Amino acid sequence: MELCSIVVSGGSGTRIGGSAPKQLHRIGAHRILDWSVLAVARVSARIVVVAPEDSVDDHRPAVELTVPVEVVTGGPTRSASVRAGLSALERRHPTHVLIHDAARPAVPAAVVDRVVARLADGAAAVVPVIPVTDSLRYVEGGSVDRNELCAVQTPQGFTFELIRKAHGGDADATDDASLVDAMGVPVVHVEGDPHNVKVTVASDVALAGILLG
Repeated sequence: MELCSIVVSGGSGTRIGGSAPKQLHRIGAHRILDWSVLAVARVSARIVVVAPEDSVDDHRPAVELTVPVEVVTGGPTRSASVRAGLSALERRHPTHVLIHDAARPAVPAAVVDRVVARLADGAAAVVPVIPVTDSLRYVEGGSVDRNELCAVQTPQGFTFELIRKAHGGDADATDDASLVDAMGVPVVHVEGDPHNVKVTVASDVALAGILLG
């Protein structure tokens, strides 16, 4: 199995405050982006970072890595950015790919390992999930049975051939597993971790800082 990774870092991060994108904010020793790259580097043969068009140079990892890293320009949507990453990997011909959001710097190694292990066992699509703990309601009224729901995290893992097909059109989705679902291909769930927080607002930076020590 040759596994490569895409780290999607195309967001503007306006809700976090400040002039720089959230993924370039520093948490402890590293930037958010660099923590996320480090999280997948140890299982990857190559990493592609997908960056906003106007800040490609700023998105070059500022940490020492033992695997090659390429930074490419993303698109106007998350899915378009993932497609840019997949295109960059095509000439490498990997068998599998992890797709990880740069905004999840504190993903535990165990979560990454669980995704990779299921891919190695033959699963074509794998996502980490956690139970929904809040009570939920529909916007227009009525409760939702939270036991039937789970929250999705990254990194998500796929065979390269499958996720390339899933992204073959111009479809857009908030995560890549949704595009695989639309193809009717089973998506395997593995245990995620509540510590795998997505940095969205300023308070998330403080929480990620605690989790990263």
